[in-house]
Amino acid sequence: MLTPSNQLIGLILAAGESSRMKVDKAFINYHDKPQFEYAANQLLPFVNKVIVSGKENAAYGNYEVVLDQKEFENNGPISGLLSALKFYPDCSFFLLGCDYPYLSNEALKSLKDNFLESNKSVCFMNNANGYLEPLVAIYCLEDLKKLHDFWQSKQTSLRHFLELIKPLILRTPHNNDILSIDTPITQ
Repeated sequence: MLTPSNQLIGLILAAGESSRMKVDKAFINYHDKPQFEYAANQLLPFVNKVIVSGKENAAYGNYEVVLDQKEFENNGPISGLLSALKFYPDCSFFLLGCDYPYLSNEALKSLKDNFLESNKSVCFMNNANGYLEPLVAIYCLEDLKKLHDFWQSKQTSLRHFLELIKPLILRTPHNNDILSIDTPITQ
């Protein structure tokens, strides 16, 4: 059970380079608003608070922004999670990349319900490739206590971290729930 010192914080990952996309994925408009905002709004019903792992000088509305800390920067998504942990060391995190425009509320609810029931980290398995999906997942506080040591051992893959901590693994309710859009959609 979550206590005030162990809250569930929603963390939107919006600090990436978007090099394959050629435009900042966080600000693409799929749903009449920037994708980071849409994702944040999706998480709001399931968490105590939503913060954004973002870039300096970018506008993220009224959301609290956590910049990658110097010691962690340039290591991909793990940089955002480690940086957020510096500010919220006693929290579990509901991590959501900003490039999942088809993610359903049903999928988010499934993650949260299973997290609360199991008191474990929870993620989806990607049916297409068999990999665990680290960017649509809940990381429980007990597992996050191992993240800094994992990173200090020169490991930067959140997928490998998930494999190490052995989360509860779910199937997505819909095929497109964890379809990540990393390249421009052509008409």
